[in-house]
Amino acid sequence: MPAADQEEKRKFIVNEIEAWRRSKLLPEHYCDFLQNLYLDDLSERPKGAVETAVRKIGQAPRKSWVLVFGIFALICLAVLHFSAFPLALQIGLVGLVTTGFVAMGGMWREDRPVRALLALGGGMLFLFGAGAAILDLHGWTEGIGPIVLLAICAAMCIGCGLILRLALVHWFGWISVIALYAKLLLRHIPEPSWGQTQLFWIPAALLFAWLSWYLHVRFRSVGIVFFTAGLILWFMPELHASMGGVDSRWIQSGLLGKTLLAGLIMYRLRKQWMEWVVR
Repeated sequence: MPAADQEEKRKFIVNEIEAWRRSKLLPEHYCDFLQNLYLDDLSERPKGAVETAVRKIGQAPRKSWVLVFGIFALICLAVLHFSAFPLALQIGLVGLVTTGFVAMGGMWREDRPVRALLALGGGMLFLFGAGAAILDLHGWTEGIGPIVLLAICAAMCIGCGLILRLALVHWFGWISVIALYAKLLLRHIPEPSWGQTQLFWIPAALLFAWLSWYLHVRFRSVGIVFFTAGLILWFMPELHASMGGVDSRWIQSGLLGKTLLAGLIMYRLRKQWMEWVVR
């Protein structure tokens, strides 16, 4: 057997023994005994994710340690004294940190899509949380303040999702728009009738369904986003009616009828919508 094949076989067996160790299939000393047969030194055995990360941290240069702890200290100072900063500085810091998250998401977009999603998600959550803190500090939690914050978050998500071609981020932006629309409706019409809730939401659901079909040819991910958002809008009248105190019998009847109707339409047109959603 060639030496390369023997080395591959040895690595495979060593990895299998390490998997038995992690899953507790064999006692620790049995695993050490078996690995001694294939390794000259147990320190050469495969490292787990935590061990690998700790080893990399230990091998990091002094400059990296200073940079990491320096940034962490600056973050702690900014958090502790955030309420004492002027409004312009507060907004500038929030914008700077959010931009940093978005920039990391853009850099990782091609090579590390999961990290890109996490970075963008963290940026949007930070923007919303820090924005809510600013509203609370300045007594703007009532009135137009939350509406403006939600609109900014929605615009950021939609913009980042479109520019970086991340459908999930784009979809969260439209969900924020739906939440903003619902908040405005409840603010101006706190006790709607069942018919009003249908009138408020059904045209929007049909518009999104049509947009998903119209855009799917050139922008498939955008078509998927509009399709799923349209499905949510289709059932939003029942949620709106429950929050507005509409009779539960109307809500149940509407929910049942619209579920059956949506199922029938999606079944009859399954070849069409599955073509642009799944393709």
